[in-house]
Order: sequence, then structure tokens, then C-alpha cells
Amino acid sequence: MSLAARYSVCQNPLGQNSGLAVSDDRLDIAEAVLAGAWRTLRAAGFGEAEVQALFDQIADRPEDLARRLRKMANAGG
Repeated sequence: MSLAARYSVCQNPLGQNSGLAVSDDRLDIAEAVLAGAWRTLRAAGFGEAEVQALFDQIADRPEDLARRLRKMANAGG
């Protein structure tokens, strides 16, 4: 099963009520990025259940993730 199939956030990353469609190409890119994150966390020693729990937690609070990513991007550049 693909990551996109496992996580509904991948099915419509802009939210169920966003009214915006995401092209298949963009979903493929997002899935590749998430798969890379999955492999990186597993290689770092996280168990499969831990990685799944992290993804679930992020999916439940996407606004928190967006804020943290903006903060990291602004600090790095």
C-alpha cells in the first residue's frame, strides 16, 4: 500500500473543504517526499509504528507543521 493510500492527508493535502484540486503529478511528488521521509526515519532507528504515529500526529495538526517548517526555513536562509 502506498503512503498516499495510508494517509488521507495525501489524498487532498489542502484539506477536504479547500475546494482546490491537486494534480496527479503534484500528488506523485508529495508521495515521493513522504516516502523519503519514511525511509529516513526508519534508517534513523524509528520503528514502523513510531513513524506511522508521527505521520498521524502531523496529519492531525497540519497548521502546526506548516508553522514549524516556515520557522525552520526562515532560520536557515
